[in-house]
Amino acid sequence: MVRRWLKRGAYTLVGALVIVLVAFVVLLSRAGIELTEHGVHRRLVVPTIGTTSIALPIYSGTGDRVAMPGFLDGPVVRRDGAGGWTARWFCIDRAETLTGRGATLRLECGGRAYAFSLDDVAVPPAVAPMPERVLAISDIEGNARFLEAALRKSGVVDTTGEWALGRGHLVVLGDSVDRGRDVFAVLWRLHDLSAQASAAGGAVHVVLGNHEQYVLRSNISRAHPEHLYALNAMGGYAAAFAEDTVIGGWLRRQPVALKLGDVLFVHGGISPEVVRSGLDVPALNAASADYLASTPGHVWTDAALDAVFGMAGVTQYRGYLMPLEDRYPIATQAQVDDALKAYGASAIVVAHTPVPRVTRLFEGRVLAVDVNEDGAQPEVLAFASGKPEILDLGEPRRLRDAGGTLHREFSLLNAEDRRLLADMYRHARRLSALPHPY
Repeated sequence: MVRRWLKRGAYTLVGALVIVLVAFVVLLSRAGIELTEHGVHRRLVVPTIGTTSIALPIYSGTGDRVAMPGFLDGPVVRRDGAGGWTARWFCIDRAETLTGRGATLRLECGGRAYAFSLDDVAVPPAVAPMPERVLAISDIEGNARFLEAALRKSGVVDTTGEWALGRGHLVVLGDSVDRGRDVFAVLWRLHDLSAQASAAGGAVHVVLGNHEQYVLRSNISRAHPEHLYALNAMGGYAAAFAEDTVIGGWLRRQPVALKLGDVLFVHGGISPEVVRSGLDVPALNAASADYLASTPGHVWTDAALDAVFGMAGVTQYRGYLMPLEDRYPIATQAQVDDALKAYGASAIVVAHTPVPRVTRLFEGRVLAVDVNEDGAQPEVLAFASGKPEILDLGEPRRLRDAGGTLHREFSLLNAEDRRLLADMYRHARRLSALPHPY
């Protein structure tokens, strides 16, 4: 009797698996691929019941007859230790490589000439007196067009694009990367401005946010598909931001916390957990640098990382504006006062959590500056002689892709589509294996 029931159960299980497999094949036979206007795979759209469907992101960096007019991604530059370097970049529809020597890389793409300074750029001190003039902007997220407009309209650069803030400081308060396509354009621009500012007696502070954390640990889940395509052509995502590259090494040395005078700048915020850690600004930055210099895949158990990269850490905390279910309630005035006392600060400037305009919270002791939404006011925060002021740039972010979206059918009979499906599974497994939130 037992054997009969076991046999019947086995048949039932096999039958159920066959039904699931058949249903899966039927659904895929009706699926389609959503592409960017330039032919890069964006999502696999699988219809379900009625008019509903499931859209699965494609992280494989693949496409159909891709051509992106005028698009330059990179360059990714590695020094050889003997004064030479190798540069690789993506232009329109292909990757190109150049080896050379010297402090400048010159290249051409789409009829335009580019020059990149390869000199090492020193990271300015993360604890310094408050300068006469400070401009704070956040969450650029690969939006090079907006960054350039904001720099000009705020007076950080002149009409030729050169540093014009003198001994003033520019604070870029995290999330310069991800989402937008022009991540390398943003990073190279900030790298170049850092050198110009230093020569003029000023500084550019590129504070790390949670998206820099993702990029530097090869979490591709927030990357623009056309950026992924270009990086795939150049040798892969991890290699593009590796520690031995000019931009990858420079980015890893940036701080997660900055204090100018008695004003503290962090991407997320200072939670009670961070206060209890007892870590000051240099210690927070040291923990970040040590972690980002470690081998990808290394599992950390250092409690200091919770204060930096944890869900209540300085790059991730949202408690000044909203609670996080099962982790922390919204912050109280007493908790904000404790954080200010712990860091000897009169105010904390944060980004990370979107606000409709630059917002003063907790009796003006917290200033929230993440206005990276199309409906938000185009404002930035400035300090003049240590006093905060809000500037209206009059320049919208324009976050939606200007181009349209293409569609085509998915076919299991097509070898490229079967390979795409396998790549989607492989990337999903790799992403699920990444430590979270580190």
